[in-house]
Amino acid sequence: MTLVIQESNQDLQLLATRINTNGEVTFERVGKWPPPRPPTPSNPGVRGGDQHQYTFTTSWVPNLINQYRSFNGRTLKVSANDNWPFFGLKSLPGEAAGDVPDTGIDVQIINTLALYLNFTYEVRRPSDGQWGNLLDNGTITGMIGDVANRVAHLAICQITITRKRERVIDFSAPYYFDSLTVVSRTPQLRSRALAAFSPFTAQVWLCIGLFTLGLGPLTRLFTWLAPPPDSHRPVSSQEGRVISHQREVVFNTYIKGSTTKGVSEFSFHFFRSLVVQSSLLCPRPWYLRFLFVSWYLFCLYVYALYSGTLMAVLAVPSYETPVDSLWDLPAAVAQGFSVGLVKDTSIQYIFQEAKGGVYQEVWKLLDYTNFVKYIDHGFDKITQEKYLFINTKMNSELRAVQRGRQRFYFAQQTFYPHAYGIACFSGAPFLPKFNQMLMRMFSSGLISHWKDIELGRASSSSSASSSTPILTGTRKPEAITLENLQAAFFVLVLGFLTAVISLVGEVAWTAWSKSCWSLG
Repeated sequence: MTLVIQESNQDLQLLATRINTNGEVTFERVGKWPPPRPPTPSNPGVRGGDQHQYTFTTSWVPNLINQYRSFNGRTLKVSANDNWPFFGLKSLPGEAAGDVPDTGIDVQIINTLALYLNFTYEVRRPSDGQWGNLLDNGTITGMIGDVANRVAHLAICQITITRKRERVIDFSAPYYFDSLTVVSRTPQLRSRALAAFSPFTAQVWLCIGLFTLGLGPLTRLFTWLAPPPDSHRPVSSQEGRVISHQREVVFNTYIKGSTTKGVSEFSFHFFRSLVVQSSLLCPRPWYLRFLFVSWYLFCLYVYALYSGTLMAVLAVPSYETPVDSLWDLPAAVAQGFSVGLVKDTSIQYIFQEAKGGVYQEVWKLLDYTNFVKYIDHGFDKITQEKYLFINTKMNSELRAVQRGRQRFYFAQQTFYPHAYGIACFSGAPFLPKFNQMLMRMFSSGLISHWKDIELGRASSSSSASSSTPILTGTRKPEAITLENLQAAFFVLVLGFLTAVISLVGEVAWTAWSKSCWSLG
């Protein structure tokens, strides 16, 4: 705003609005303007004021970068949450109760700005404890609301630059770039209680069982349909008893040392071959030989695959399938995992406002009851239950180091790259100077250096990695344990129980048959 005042000497004084060190709007003299003079006969169209240039003592439009080289000790109000490693807060006890900065990347940034630009600052937490956003009903929440409503001059606390937030506030130049990731517990060792069945799928086991059971009746059918050997002439007494027109002669003449065989005996023979036991039958008919040879080759191939795969399963530990991208979340939810994030942050609005694609699919998997208020609560849930936590990568990495890095697993694929900036009220005059200072910090590597400091602090404070053993398994071969053979013992016990039930059934049947015969 510009104000023109005419003083007693007829000069017009030019005044422009300025903001003083107390944050108050005042008028400052920027120049003067000579008053107009009446026209003369020699030059009736010229006015006195037009013959002279304006005189400016200072620039009418100030150079904001130069003007805010120093805030002259002004006190700024900063809105922030307790969010280490960016802006850690600590509460003072007693009469000086309140929140003061502790440590963090953003704390280093604001302290550097305050030191070089000569201002002090007071920290206040937003009343709702949120980062904030512009809601559909027009309400502005969290730290963004504090700045937009001029409750605070600025907000700095890992605030993501989004288009929706820029409708109500102005962001500084980005000073840190990050992305999102999915954090889960370290994949656990799979249970090897049923390791004996793991080499083959259920379909393979079903096919093997059906073939083993079906070949017995099939072989019996072949021998029943086959014509008797040398049916055109009687069989000599040396070769065996002559049964020219009865098909049972096959079992006496063509199977060495055998008597009449039934379906159960053939089936048991095929089962013996499957488990690599010697054959009790030596067939002479070529059709039986071809059938048996093909079965023996099949058993050899199955046995080689089974033994090799089982050895690998037992010797090398197997782990749960990790979550490496957003596309893996539906399968993880189907296995009993829940998915959560920090509520009322830009992360929530990314999925909530998605109109399609994988973000919308992920939003359908989210349950608000699994959202947390603080990042630490999310990491607690990871270690206590089957929980997947969507969070920023750098923040998550430092917390994982602090709690024991080997306890957590990070998805291989990150998503939604974004930047952090300082939130200022719309039209903040000091924003150009802040941008200049932030670019200097970024290009000099100071922000990366401050990140390394926080990482070192997290590593030094971590006691979990050195004192708490975590069962994650090893990549080297291990000894076979009772758990590995649990399935084999299960099969053995099941066989014993089946034998006992069969024995009881036969005894009962025999007793019932005798009683029926005695009554008859």
